Amino acid sequence: WPRETPPGPKRGGFESYQERIEGHKIRERSPSFGEYYSHPRLFWLSQTPVEQQHIIDAFSFELGKVARAYIRERVVDQLCHIDVSLASAVAENLGITLTDEQVHTAPPKDVNGLKKDASLSLYAVPGGSIKGRVGAILLNERVKGADLLAILQSLKSQGVHSKLLYSRMGEIVADDGSQITVMGTFEGVPSLTVDAVIVPGGAVSGLLSRGDARYYLLEAYKHLKPITLLGDARQFKAVLGVDAQGEEGVIEADDAQGDAMDTLLTLMHKHRVWSRTNKIPAIPA
Repeated sequence: WPRETPPGPKRGGFESYQERIEGHKIRERSPSFGEYYSHPRLFWLSQTPVEQQHIIDAFSFELGKVARAYIRERVVDQLCHIDVSLASAVAENLGITLTDEQVHTAPPKDVNGLKKDASLSLYAVPGGSIKGRVGAILLNERVKGADLLAILQSLKSQGVHSKLLYSRMGEIVADDGSQITVMGTFEGVPSLTVDAVIVPGGAVSGLLSRGDARYYLLEAYKHLKPITLLGDARQFKAVLGVDAQGEEGVIEADDAQGDAMDTLLTLMHKHRVWSRTNKIPAIPA
């Protein structure tokens, strides 16, 4: 027979586990805990127009990979509760028609009365640092050593990391005889992972004949990265479809000793070359 538990002192002011449960007071959560859309709306409204378009493109790209239509529709419905203009733009890209109810979705309340905050945007507040960003340097078999040294010094002065890339790993010999260790390949360190691309002068003809090098620059160009072409590397303008007079974001110079690197660093502070946006659909990358 089971033995009865002898009476003992109360623990925590309760005689039994059940009494402890019944006597425990659940802390109530604030009603604002159930508001899921106010903060995303604050973030959305705080972005500049180019950033908002970037967000629309990102949602459209990612949802375009979702196989089930009803999941895409659910996400768009969630966006309606953040901002109808955001939802409408994404829906149009996905071939979704918003219902009348979705179009007239009431916006959530402001966050503590705040509609937007410039500190949530990368571009609304000018300035900032580019320390920690990455510049890719596309090497060739007889790269100009003086150019390479000037590039490395300029990037380091602003805390920008350098990636010395080539079509293969190992070492190459610069025009001054110095040995240069390759840090990665064009395919292994894609342009999506860097913030700017620099092509120094040298034996560029061999680089022009390589599909991986041409694609690297095309992809960087398509993703609005600033590009610097030095010396005979200016031949890559034809690959990029840049006119003879040039354009913003594609810096040309005889060498790296002049203002070319200063111009590149200034462009890196702007994150991307947004004036190139309208050329994106025609770029095969």
